[in-house]
Amino acid sequence: MFRSRNSTNRGKSPVSATRSRQLRRNASASAPNSARARSDSLCAGGPEVGEAFAHLAFDHLIFTGATSIARHVMKAAAANLTPLTLELGGKSPVILGRSADYVTAAARVMAGKTLNAGQICLAPDYVLAPADKLDLFVSEAKTSVVAMFPSIKDNPDYTAVIADRHFERIQGYIADARAKGAEIVEINPAGEDFSQQQHRKIPPTLIINPTDDMAVMQEEIFGPVLPIKTYGKLAEAIDYVNAHERPLGLYYFGADAAEEEEVLSRTTSGGVTVNDVIFHVAQEDLPFGGVGPSGMGSYHGVDGFREFSHRKSVYKQLKKDLGPMKALRPPYGEGVRKYLDSQLK
Repeated sequence: MFRSRNSTNRGKSPVSATRSRQLRRNASASAPNSARARSDSLCAGGPEVGEAFAHLAFDHLIFTGATSIARHVMKAAAANLTPLTLELGGKSPVILGRSADYVTAAARVMAGKTLNAGQICLAPDYVLAPADKLDLFVSEAKTSVVAMFPSIKDNPDYTAVIADRHFERIQGYIADARAKGAEIVEINPAGEDFSQQQHRKIPPTLIINPTDDMAVMQEEIFGPVLPIKTYGKLAEAIDYVNAHERPLGLYYFGADAAEEEEVLSRTTSGGVTVNDVIFHVAQEDLPFGGVGPSGMGSYHGVDGFREFSHRKSVYKQLKKDLGPMKALRPPYGEGVRKYLDSQLK
């Protein structure tokens, strides 16, 4: 819900004033009387409507979506100096410690990765596992998927990819990784044929030890594909995370308190869930938001109230002028000079 300022089109924008007025009229017409009284409404549309919306002079604007689109939203809002809250995404890593319970960790990671087929901003994007625990994690990941989805193709519990364009994009990540030498593990419990289908379903797919020149390690996946990289020492995993853009979420699994503290203190992310994935967003008393390329600002609970409110200062002066108040006005006497001298020391 956003409240528009009284002035309109204060900043010059490439969106015509006619288009902006049309957007306002549509919003007003589509809203019930009670909503219009509160100045909130719903505007549906595609990129053109979104662009026009971002150019309007709001008191505050929140955007959730891709980082690349957020740059355009922020540029449009800058014309009106509209403050922004951006909830984006990025490549949220999972760091597996050697002390982790790998049965539980694999089940929770794969549950998070297959939730809406990985099409959520906080989905675990890739895993950093100790080299000597790789086979164990892969084995347990397979077991957990079989337990959740005995079949996939016609299973209503397993989500399809949202659109053909994204289906091809995700399939492209897999093909690119395979062509560049990565090991591909498709978890297909019922051995189904996905070559001919109308629902755009992609079975959970692990990409083992991908390299950074692969597209799957360069872009947010937003799909049921999980790259798994290995490390020798924990410092290597932390350095890898820190060498890349700051993610919306970070997930650590382990029972080693010192190791957990090292991960928490040496990495930067929007939020963290320990020994699970995604769940920090469900805690309404914790602020939720990103940092840098994964967003700015935070909300939920009291933090949301503060984020979307302006703290307006109001001061009421005494009705009568007292001596010290009069002394602050010209002509300035010796008392004022002494006071200023005391403040400059």
